[in-house]
Amino acid sequence: MKTLKRIYTLFYLLVLFGFASCSANLSLKAQNDGSVKTDFTADMGAYLSQALDGISANMGGGKDIINAASLKKAFTGSDFTGVSAAVPNKQTVIVSGTIVPLKQQKTFKGVKTSSFVKCEGNKLSLTLSPALLQGFYNSMGQEDRTYLDLFMAPIFTGEKMTQAEYKELVASVYGQELADDMQKGKITITLTVPNAKSIKNSGAKIGQSKASANSKRLTFSIPMLEFLTLQTEKTAFISW
Repeated sequence: MKTLKRIYTLFYLLVLFGFASCSANLSLKAQNDGSVKTDFTADMGAYLSQALDGISANMGGGKDIINAASLKKAFTGSDFTGVSAAVPNKQTVIVSGTIVPLKQQKTFKGVKTSSFVKCEGNKLSLTLSPALLQGFYNSMGQEDRTYLDLFMAPIFTGEKMTQAEYKELVASVYGQELADDMQKGKITITLTVPNAKSIKNSGAKIGQSKASANSKRLTFSIPMLEFLTLQTEKTAFISW
């Protein structure tokens, strides 16, 4: 059970490496057995990379906060199998793996992978909400929460804050350059049907963001500041 404290590492990475990134991409591809092939890539940007170096040094560093070996190990005992990880440089992280079918998934402290990503029948869905993400935050170990706490994200603190207010807060603590990079950042999410299948129906409730779909996939982006100050649920689905 000890290893289950990191069962949601992918979502933790989505937040940590999404900060100030020019691009963060999460790809979810349904498989015929009910599993979900997952690929995540992000470029943190120069300013966040420098900030993390400083954090590592202040915490008695001497080693990178994140490396390929620790990423892969973090998924041991979780709902992810076949995990591969790479950190080709200080700004970039790449993680791939497969979420096991629903009936094989575990629950840890009341939080389930299927609360966020569910593949059941002929439907793949994604849900992001303040309640779910705060529950995820509360289920994490103290060390992981420490990294997220550094950026005081309202999505985890529960504090109501506009995007402009949050940007101003980050600028006051970490500098205007990092705050400006965060404003440019976005998370792009893609939901894809299994091989040899075609989308019969799709939909997304994602606020002002727009989704695009073809016969194989649904894609949409969420601005990073909007995600970190999220106040309403965002959902998307495809069926085949």
